Parts: sequence; structure tokens; C-alpha cells
Amino acid sequence: MSLAQLSYPRVRTLLIDNGSANSDGIALAAEFAGVKCFRLAGNQGFAGGFNAGIKYCMQRGAQWMWLLNNDTVVEPDTLSILMAEALKNPRAAALGAAVHYNDVGHNVATQNYADAVVTGPGQIDFLRAKTYLRPLNNIASNSPAISSQWLSGSNMLLRCSALTDDYVFDPDYFLYFEDTEFCTRVRKQGWQCLFVPGACVHHAGGASTTGELEYWRAYYYTRNRLLFFGKALGGGNIFDKVLSAPKTVLAFCSIFAHLLRHFIVLPFRGRHGRKQLKAEYLGLRDYLLGHFGRATCLDWCGKRCLVI
Repeated sequence: MSLAQLSYPRVRTLLIDNGSANSDGIALAAEFAGVKCFRLAGNQGFAGGFNAGIKYCMQRGAQWMWLLNNDTVVEPDTLSILMAEALKNPRAAALGAAVHYNDVGHNVATQNYADAVVTGPGQIDFLRAKTYLRPLNNIASNSPAISSQWLSGSNMLLRCSALTDDYVFDPDYFLYFEDTEFCTRVRKQGWQCLFVPGACVHHAGGASTTGELEYWRAYYYTRNRLLFFGKALGGGNIFDKVLSAPKTVLAFCSIFAHLLRHFIVLPFRGRHGRKQLKAEYLGLRDYLLGHFGRATCLDWCGKRCLVI
């Protein structure tokens, strides 16, 4: 486990078992010295799983928390670099490392990362209703921290004193867009979200939604994309709502154009296309009906609990 190689001297590791069927988290924690497992009774998704872990740590006096997905590998100096930037920037509520997307293993030293796709600061395109991570091509690794509209939830260092809401990740999202919503919310409260080019995290990406569970991704991405852009552009006072109305219309036009295109082409792409279309339709339906949190309509596309 790469966390055992961290150069930062004061680290406690908490593994969140997000309702796995066979108590996998407890067995995994037993393999590594100093790892404590906090098991949840049921799958609460990315948002609920991390919220439970964050609450557990804050009740025990944590001042900083470093959130990591279960499919990440970190470099030994990653946390030291993030903490150094955090201490230099007292208004930073969250800091994130450069994400290298590739097949990760258990030993950083033996991995070949030459072909990794490296992503940088998160940006939000409100007109096209898209969120993306900028490529790191033109940003030097020794560049100073960069203000970011959002940070990848795959790795996020949090300042506990900035976490004053009832939750960190909105449980309405369950999975996908919860990191974008959190960053948008804390930035509106006057905090910063900083991307730190010199810090590095390797991430397999999508490891929790492979196989039949890729249709979970289609459902939650569809529903939560509508949820995020509807809230992000429609909030605030009446003056803010009037100013944001044209952006809201354009964002929703982009989303519905995307869905309409899929409704036309996906039926002709075999079984996979039809199942993806079903998932997207259900995501759209549940958004319109106001059904958020964990979906109750996805048993047909596989059952598995996420371990964060």
C-alpha cells in the first residue's frame, strides 16, 4: 500500500467499507499495520461514504483530512507537498494533486507511468453543461498552486475548519458531480480550491463501476449533470437568478441535445447501446420526478457495493 511509503510524518489511515457484501474492508485493513476500518451497514455511495468517514474523523479532532479513492496510488512526497501549499494558503478549503490516469498497482516504484494521461485543474463550462479536468501539458510540475473551479474527488486534502455545512458532499448526488458541487459551494463561501501541480496521484479511474455497473455511471451522470447545473445556475437571490437564466437555458439545451442524440443512435448499437439508453432515460426520469440519492431502479444492471 503506497500510503505506508508517505514521507509526511503524522498520518492515520481510515478505510471506509461502504457496505461491502463480505466485509472486504475489515479483511483488507487487517493486512496493513495502523489501518483502521470503519464499516457502514449499507452502500451510501461516494458522497455518503466519505461523509460518514469525515464525520468520524472530525468527531475525533481531525484538523486535516486527505480523501483518496480505493483505486489510487500516491507518491511518497504527495501529502507533504499538499500540506506545504495548504499552510501557505490559509483560505484554501481543498487542495488536489495532478491525477495520472492509468492502470495502478501496489508498488509505485515498479510501475510504468510513461503512457499516463495527466490531468490538471478542474473547469466548468456552464454554457455547454460540462465539467472537465484540464490537461497538464502546459503546466510545469514546479509551478505554484493554481486556483481551480473544482478538484477531482479521487484525491482531495480538506481543511476541517472550512467544513461548516451539515455535509461535505451533498447526499443527493450519491455518485458523480458531488466533488464539483462541493467545490462550487465552498468557493461561493469565500474559500479557495487549489490545484497543486507538484503533487501526484495515480488513478485507475472507474474501478468501482466496471462491467455491468457501467450503466450506474450512465444513470448517475445523466441525473446528476441535470441536478448540478440546475442548482449551480439557479441558486442565489432573485438578482442572481435573473442574471443566470440565459446560462441555465443554454446549459439545459446542451444536456437535452446530448440526450436526444443518444435516444436516436443508441438503439442501433446493440444490447450495450440499449442498456445505456435505458440507464440515461431512468436518470432523466428521476431528475424530473425529484428522486435523488441512491437510485432504486438499477437492480437490472448489476449489484455491487463500493469500497472507498
